Amino acid sequence: MSDTIILMVDDLMFLPRLESGLSSLGYRTVAATNEAALTRALFQSPVLVIVDLFSRNFDWEALIGLIKKSKAGPVPVLGFGPHVDLQLRERALAAGCDAVVGRGVVATNLAHLVEKHKWVLDKQPCDDTAPALLKEGVALFNQGDYFECHEVIEQAWMEEPGPVRIMYQGVLQIGVACHHVQNRNWRGAMKLLERGIPKVRRFSPACMGLNLAKLLADAEAIRQELIRLGPEWNGEFNPALYPTIELIKVDL
Repeated sequence: MSDTIILMVDDLMFLPRLESGLSSLGYRTVAATNEAALTRALFQSPVLVIVDLFSRNFDWEALIGLIKKSKAGPVPVLGFGPHVDLQLRERALAAGCDAVVGRGVVATNLAHLVEKHKWVLDKQPCDDTAPALLKEGVALFNQGDYFECHEVIEQAWMEEPGPVRIMYQGVLQIGVACHHVQNRNWRGAMKLLERGIPKVRRFSPACMGLNLAKLLADAEAIRQELIRLGPEWNGEFNPALYPTIELIKVDL
């Protein structure tokens, strides 16, 4: 599963060009020009948002505000517009854009812009030991108490101000996916796995003493089994496939 870039672009000529260019660079793209679509896209832990400041068909200032207020973690916003419109540039920066460039620069230097502005993980917090709430949530996860695990890790997520909270959210979502499997909710399980796995993968192979490489392998095994069973499945599920999170020593 590749990193996601949100495109707040509704130009039917330029959007396919961006999508094709980003796909060739190995990114997954999601177009979002309204609050509902953007909220869903932010759950995919994007590494960058690209905004068309030319558009008059959606309120990009309000949507940028939504991005900056969200709990999706740090999401850089790159706006593009007329390079000579300094007033528009100032509006975009005031709204929360991290950078503003001309449309021609986006068209000709897309790879450079993405590498320059995308969110890059700072893994230094992974050298720390897990806080007590996260350890408690992991213990519940390993016991199969996924509902209780969700409550505890969500509290840890709310208390963590740094980007590592995205890892917490990914672990939480994999746990909720397992809860859905227990309840034979195929669609719910697939949705949560597809949200959680990319978040955890950013911090793999290990973070805060959690063996994330093993968790990812276990979660992917569940996803593949659900694909094999299909959306109409309503029968048994091999309990041996439920994942556990190994704790490993953190060298301080």
